[in-house]
Amino acid sequence: MKAGLGVLSINNTIGDGSITDTYLSYKVGAKYYFKHVIPLQIDFGGITTSEDNSLFAGIQAGYAWFVKDNIAIEPSLRYDHGLNNTASDIRTVSARIGFSLFF
Repeated sequence: MKAGLGVLSINNTIGDGSITDTYLSYKVGAKYYFKHVIPLQIDFGGITTSEDNSLFAGIQAGYAWFVKDNIAIEPSLRYDHGLNNTASDIRTVSARIGFSLFF
């Protein structure tokens, strides 16, 4: 099981005024290691602002290269699909590199 939460505040200066936008991002999902080296992930998440809420579903697959018994570098491919009106035209494929620590 995976869960994530993030907050970002951006201050934009336009002319003589200043606007602060706050973004809340969240994600809930599951990750499974097939044959101990192929991480497969599925999740649901979104980004909320004062004006709208974008919802996404995503899948991700990759390879776990173990550099030590408890440390892995994980290159992967990810696909995100927008689920509601504010994100309906979003369909992205991305390449990622992450790392995992196993305790």
